[in-house]
Parts: sequence; C-alpha cells; structure tokens
Amino acid sequence: MNGLTTSDHLLVIDPCLDTQARIAEQLQGRGFSVVAASDPTTALSTIDMTAPDIVITELFLPDATGLTVLSELKARHELCPVIVMAKDAPEPMILQALRMGAADYLHKPVTEEELAEALQRARNLLPGNLADLPGLCRADYQLTVDSDPTHIPAMISWLIKTTASTLSPLRRLHLRGALQELLFNAIEHGNLEIVCEDKQEALAEGRYEQLLVRRLTQAKLRDRRVLIHVAYDKDAHSLVYRITDEGKGFKWRSLMMRSNEISESEDVNGRGIFLAQSFFPSLAYNERGNEVTLTVPLD
Repeated sequence: MNGLTTSDHLLVIDPCLDTQARIAEQLQGRGFSVVAASDPTTALSTIDMTAPDIVITELFLPDATGLTVLSELKARHELCPVIVMAKDAPEPMILQALRMGAADYLHKPVTEEELAEALQRARNLLPGNLADLPGLCRADYQLTVDSDPTHIPAMISWLIKTTASTLSPLRRLHLRGALQELLFNAIEHGNLEIVCEDKQEALAEGRYEQLLVRRLTQAKLRDRRVLIHVAYDKDAHSLVYRITDEGKGFKWRSLMMRSNEISESEDVNGRGIFLAQSFFPSLAYNERGNEVTLTVPLD
C-alpha cells in the first residue's frame, strides 16, 4: 500500500457504464475510493475537483482520445500515475501513450488480477508517507518559483503528491484549493502587482493573457520569485506551508475583518482567502502581508 493510511482515490474514464461498474466491483475491499467519468470534458473537470491518486482511462473516448486526457493530466498533475486501456489499440498508439508518461497499458476486457497488479505498480509510483520513515522527526522542502501563474497547477500537484498524500481525498481537495488561492495571490497580486479590479476587467474582456505578458516583461517585476517552504513536524503531527512573495504586501487585517461580509456577498475580492481560512483556521499573514502561513493537522 506504499505506506498510505487512507484509501487511494481512483478515477475511471470510460464511456461504457458496464466497464465503470465492473472496475468498481473488482476493487471493492482493495483500498480504493472509485469515481467515474464518461467523456474527456467531465473527466478533466473531475480531475481538477477531486485530485485523484491514480487515473485509468480508455484510449478511445467520445470527441477525443485517452491520449488527449493523458496529455492534459500530465500538464496539470504530473505525478498522478495514469493507466491506459483499450480493446484493440494499435501498437504505435500504445507506445505513444507510454512515451507521454502513461504508467501502464491494459488490454480489455481487463481481468481482476491484471487490474490489481497494474494498480499495485501504480501505487508504487506514489509518494510515500513521511510518518513511516524510521527515526524521522522533521522534514523540510523549500522551493523557489518564478512569477508565471501558468506554472501553479503543476506546482500544487507536486506539493500535494509529495507532502500531503496521506490526507483524505476531501482534505486534499481543501488543501489544493487553499494553495491555489494563496499562490495566485502571491504571484498576481504580490509579485506582479495586479489588483483585483484589473484582473476581473481583463478576464471579462478576454485579455488576461496580455495583462500577464505585460507584467512579466516589466523589469521591476519579471525577476521576482515566490518562496514556498513546507515543514513536516512529527511531534506536532502537522504540515506547515509558508508562501512568501517579493511584492509590497497588502492590508490583510481589513480583509480578515470583512470575512463575514465577503462570505455573504458576491464580491470576489477576498472570497478565496475567506474560503481558505474557513478550511484552515490557522491561516495567518506576517505584518507586511507578503507572507502567509497555513498549518494542516495530520489527525
């Protein structure tokens, strides 16, 4: 089980409902929580919402192929093992899937034994549980990243898989959402100095990419970095994430005091931080407002 203390979250992508049901039935009692999607659009939406540990996808899907899903998944969540399957896939297609990063290929109909073996191999690719390392008291990760917001999804996927793989699927989903909000704030509002009103206007007018390009080419902004520090403390039984940007900071106190108003209004300014704090009450900023700390209990 690769040291995992909770069930692994598995996404099955297949247009055939019978195949979805058969895989779910075969995995009963094997430590998997199974969800399914029938088409690429639903699959990619489900992937973003549920952050599965492992994905099994049919290579022949409506309106696209499993290769498209594989490519998108690897771009968003690089460390998630993907198993591809098909009844009569041509060998070049199978080889292409493996070159693109697929962990395994299964010929349909898949037997229970073949499925179990493939999933065990995929499980071996998942990050281990830090708590299982003998003698480990503390572990620290420190990453320095640039100010391109397009890199955030892959960065969050790495953080979740590497540091928080033993959290429940729901808790990982909460953590993913909180990290996404805090990292976007650090890069967009902190390093690139994009105020909320400018971002919303650019999004509404379809020129958000142009706004980013202009900010990333400004000499005073383009070389700014974000520092991400993650600490696992065995004695405290917690993970601590600290995100520091090189911007001017912001007036976080007034935002926190408006939390109740924000939660009840349609104002997007501050809503993400409010939601992150609702899931993780420990969320706290430094005096300047350019560093945020998030503590995640591992109970």
